Amino acid sequence: MRVLAPTIIAIAGITLAGCGSARTATTAVRPPVSPGSSRAQQIALARASNDLFSIFPTEPGSKKCGIPTGGGLRGGKIDRLAGMCTTSTHRDDSHGGALVVTFTEMWNVPGAPCPPGAHCPAVLYSPHHHTWKVIESQSATAPTSRPRVVGTRERGSTAPQYYR
Repeated sequence: MRVLAPTIIAIAGITLAGCGSARTATTAVRPPVSPGSSRAQQIALARASNDLFSIFPTEPGSKKCGIPTGGGLRGGKIDRLAGMCTTSTHRDDSHGGALVVTFTEMWNVPGAPCPPGAHCPAVLYSPHHHTWKVIESQSATAPTSRPRVVGTRERGSTAPQYYR
C-alpha cells in the first residue's frame, strides 16, 4: 500500500491539473488584492463565507483532512471521509483582477478493495474531487476598501457534505 499511495497521489495531481479552465491561470505568488490585505486575511474572508470551508488550510497548500459527510449524526458522531484538502489563490484578470480563493477536497469512495483478478469499476477507486472558487473583489468606487466575497462557484463530484 505504501508504494501505491505516491502513485495515486501523482495520478490525482495530474488529473486535477487537467480539470481547470484554460481561461484562468492559477498561481500563489501574485500580490494581495489591496495593499492593506494579506493573503491570510483574504483566505480567512473566504473561509468565513461558508462553514464548509473550515476544514481547509488557512494558507495556500494541502493537508490531510476529515471531510464530513452529509446526512447528520450517526451514534452522536459526524461521519468523515479521509481526504486531502487544498487552498490556493490567484487573480482572475478576466474579472477585473478579482482574487479567487480556491478550496479543493479529494477523497476516495470507501468500500472493499477490488479482489485480485476481478474487474472492478475504476470510478469506485479513483479519487473524486470537489472545488469551490470564492471570488473576492473591492469596490470600484472605493479602491482602498476591504475586499468582500462577491460570489462562489462549484464544480466536480458531489461534495460528501451534500450526501443525504
